Amino acid sequence: MPKFFQKIYKVGTNPCVAVPRRVSDDIGKNGYVPVKGTINGHQFKSTLVPLSSWRHRLYINGEMRKTCKAGVGDEIEVVLEFDDQPQETPMPRAFSEALEADLKAKTRYESYTPSRQREILAYLNSLKKPEPLEQNITRLLTKLKAE
Repeated sequence: MPKFFQKIYKVGTNPCVAVPRRVSDDIGKNGYVPVKGTINGHQFKSTLVPLSSWRHRLYINGEMRKTCKAGVGDEIEVVLEFDDQPQETPMPRAFSEALEADLKAKTRYESYTPSRQREILAYLNSLKKPEPLEQNITRLLTKLKAE
């Protein structure tokens, strides 16, 4: 598995590391690439984001930074490999029920790309309390029906 050391830096407000060209070459995939590996010995799953031909960036989210005890400016050890397992993101029951009750919103949601659907589900799953979840589902349904 390819290994490298890089300092975490920010692009806008998002912490990330540049993946060395040799690592992108070793993984052998271009575009968005699902990966798994370790940061400072702690496991993670993520997606490499393409920069240019056969170059990638790895965003280091808050959970990853907390787990590996590193922040912007810190050097981390990253070990990567291509993740060939499908990335399943569960649908919150409240969202599923809301879509079943509104065919127009459900049809629009299902027209989204799988990556956009996963992004929405990941956000909804990140909400820990029922009130914010319900509020965000209501907003999302309004948006889906308006499109």
